[in-house]
Amino acid sequence: MKHRINTPKSKIRLRAFFYAALTLLGTTAWAEPPVHQDNNQPAIDWLHADGLTGDWGGLRTTLQDRGVEIFGGYTAEVWGNTTGGIEQGAVYTGLLDFGVNLDLEKAIGWEGGSVSTTWLWLSGRDASEDLVGNFLTISNIEGFNTLRMLELWFQQNLLDDKISLRLGQLTADSEFVISDYAGTFINSAFGWPAFLSTNLPAGGPGYPMGTLGARLALNPVDWFTFQSAVFQGNVYDQNVNRHGFRWRLDGENGFLFLNEAQVRWNQRDEETGLPGQGKAGMWIQTGELADTLSESTNSGNSGWYFILDQMLYREPSAEVPVVAANSKDGKSAVDSPGAKSFKTPVILEKSDQGLGFFGRIAFTKEDRNFVNFYFDTGLTYKGLIPSRDDDIIGIAFAYAQLGNTARNSLIGEGSVGVGAEMVLEVTYQCQVTPWLVVQPDIQYIINPGGTQDFDNAFVIGGRAAITF
Repeated sequence: MKHRINTPKSKIRLRAFFYAALTLLGTTAWAEPPVHQDNNQPAIDWLHADGLTGDWGGLRTTLQDRGVEIFGGYTAEVWGNTTGGIEQGAVYTGLLDFGVNLDLEKAIGWEGGSVSTTWLWLSGRDASEDLVGNFLTISNIEGFNTLRMLELWFQQNLLDDKISLRLGQLTADSEFVISDYAGTFINSAFGWPAFLSTNLPAGGPGYPMGTLGARLALNPVDWFTFQSAVFQGNVYDQNVNRHGFRWRLDGENGFLFLNEAQVRWNQRDEETGLPGQGKAGMWIQTGELADTLSESTNSGNSGWYFILDQMLYREPSAEVPVVAANSKDGKSAVDSPGAKSFKTPVILEKSDQGLGFFGRIAFTKEDRNFVNFYFDTGLTYKGLIPSRDDDIIGIAFAYAQLGNTARNSLIGEGSVGVGAEMVLEVTYQCQVTPWLVVQPDIQYIINPGGTQDFDNAFVIGGRAAITF
């Protein structure tokens, strides 16, 4: 049974701790890295390393050269509901993730082959379940507290990566229904969206649940990809499939089919326009649990979705001097005496800083889905603040409309104001070091649970993520 914070004194103490923690995180985020003298070079190297634990005395680099990449990280979150929802209070949510990527070509000479496994250790509480009562889940790392295998797959690429086949335990949200700009946000709706998580059996094969599956991707040209996948239809509830090994492939359990076409533009180095991508996909669910809200259990379930990612403004590209071909001293042309600017050979390095837009929209069958219409949209800006080139600030909005059958069921149970749930999120992702990200976050939940049974909730929180 979960412990709840009910007494006024405990609320006051938790709030004081919560706001103090946020203040500390904010101070750390805005602080510039300390300036070290030359005799502190190891400290400088540590701050600029890719991981908290460094290169392991050269062992990590040696392993990577031989095709073995060991990865891991820990994400810690604190969330406080200040008003509305079920109750006011604060919770902690944690995630330890770790695994191995194996490049078989480097390891044993198997061209185009790779193997990967990812494991999760989930801990803490769910702010949506315990404090707010909404289904557009506040945290995208929450889950049933356990040690679970998320993925374990083999991949074979062929014809210079124009064909890719992946088999094993997979997650759909690692490759399907993805918006690159939406990935900045913490609310889970901007990752594995509600038109899938609320309508598929046990939430479907999205974090934190993987399942048996196969994926085929075709990349005939660099600007177009078509991918198709089939997954075990029922991943089972998290408290049932505790460790990720509950597998069952049959018609009764059903199958999930996902198909997605992707078109990209202005992605190549020689193209000067603003980059973007569009995606269109369709999902089909079979099996006895495919349409539990419908009177019939034989017709299956399906839906469509569309995604747009577009850069709206790019900060000016950086000019990088090129060493002159006849240079004997290794200096660039701009270092040479008397060099003229109009003759200086330079290359323009495209900036990834600027303003980006995303939008996703989805439609499903109204008589058998909890959410039958969904859309989200948002803006992000990378490098808005001078000297904070890798920081990202963003604002996003998600809308999930309940289907007729779901609405009628809630009204029959006595709910009022039944219609749709919405969330507005404002976030700031601060890259303190290459291995430490601090992210203060604010979310306003409108109509928690898709009804007006609870007041709108104002949630303040944040995360710190460390890469080992």
